[in-house]
Amino acid sequence: VASTDEYFEHNSESNACLTSDHTLNRLEKPRLGPEALKSILEDRADHHKKQRQELVEDYTTLFPHWMTLLCEGFSLFLCGVGSKKSLLLLFQEEMLCDFDHLVINGFFPSLTIKSILISILEEILELVSYPLNIVDQLKVIADHYSDPDISPLFLIINNLDGPMLRNEKAQHSLSQLASCKNIHIIASLDHINSPLIFDGNKYSFYNPLWWDTTTLAPYTEETSFENSLLVQQSGGLALSSLLHVFKSLTPNAKGIFILLAKYQLNEKSSSSTYLGMSFGDMYQRCRESFLVNSDLTLRAQLTEFKDHKLIKFRRGYDGSENLLIPLEDSTLQEFLDQYEES
Repeated sequence: VASTDEYFEHNSESNACLTSDHTLNRLEKPRLGPEALKSILEDRADHHKKQRQELVEDYTTLFPHWMTLLCEGFSLFLCGVGSKKSLLLLFQEEMLCDFDHLVINGFFPSLTIKSILISILEEILELVSYPLNIVDQLKVIADHYSDPDISPLFLIINNLDGPMLRNEKAQHSLSQLASCKNIHIIASLDHINSPLIFDGNKYSFYNPLWWDTTTLAPYTEETSFENSLLVQQSGGLALSSLLHVFKSLTPNAKGIFILLAKYQLNEKSSSSTYLGMSFGDMYQRCRESFLVNSDLTLRAQLTEFKDHKLIKFRRGYDGSENLLIPLEDSTLQEFLDQYEES
């Protein structure tokens, strides 16, 4: 019978099995750049193009029927295999030229429900001043479109089940919009488990009709924002999203983010084990810079940053709450350079 000492000697570090070093980094060309991947996909043969075009043409004959259903108070959910983006674009061009409409890309990584509501308030209703709270913004929009004589608004949503629209807040707000008499939603859904994001209340507010619109078209644009082990990620998209969101922030909010960005770059340059800036340290520095007057104000602002995917919360070894900007150092430095030049 083996003793416990023999067991640990047999399984000591000297005899431990080593993991394989056959990783992607050892390949001659470990990862492709986004432009190289795009070039390869464009040169690829387009199989069954004629048959897929015939499918789309069949669906275009249903456009008048879809328009009638939308005006009768139903939402249209387009499901099936293949991208429906081009089909929704055709519906927009043929049926909605004379109506107010807004196109929403649910697969875009920096999309938020607040940006959708602000687009409706500013671009459709042309309001100069409006509430900052989402609940109040929804009320303003609902009150406006409760008037039966108001021109209707059509929302075209590519990927209603996209990563940025799956959360409770986004689905609650969109279902509330769908329940308005003069707001109509036509949306595509592509995830196999997409029905799970709706509860009974949301489903009744949407009042949806599911329509199988299998196009067999590739999800080229929808998946262009996904992370892949075989594709070298470009900082261009992250920088563009950051600049877009940053422009909509208040001066104090901009100051908070710049403070965190500079601290992160300084600490990373001197330490290889940077885990983030603690909330307490962040609050103290913001108070000294007159950016916040209470920790509740700072936490509310950080929550907005988190919703926009600008920061992440991470627990430190001592259990403290640390703040981290999930961007590469080069991208963050380029952002700061552009900010200082402006």
